[in-house]
Amino acid sequence: MSREFERHPGGEHAIRILSINDEAVADETMQRLVVHNIGKGGFRFECECELQLEDRVKVLLSFPDGYQQEVLGRICYSDELENNLTAYGFSVISGFYSMSHTLA
Repeated sequence: MSREFERHPGGEHAIRILSINDEAVADETMQRLVVHNIGKGGFRFECECELQLEDRVKVLLSFPDGYQQEVLGRICYSDELENNLTAYGFSVISGFYSMSHTLA
């Protein structure tokens, strides 16, 4: 399977979930979640939260260089992991970010 966008392994990127389906999130456990496998079209992240496929999620994406940007996306897949964690696929709807920040 080929990717439409360049990918980066992530690990130094983080998100904070701001809202789910237009409802604000105040849960402190979602303050900083590590991002994996990031690209212009989306990324993967892991958390203990329960999200549903097609949920619309707004996040504050933090880059290694300190830059932050709000991004709206949808949950496109989920994989149950160990230790009550679930990995989610986040597909960008709006707020496309620059790969120059990703690769900094």
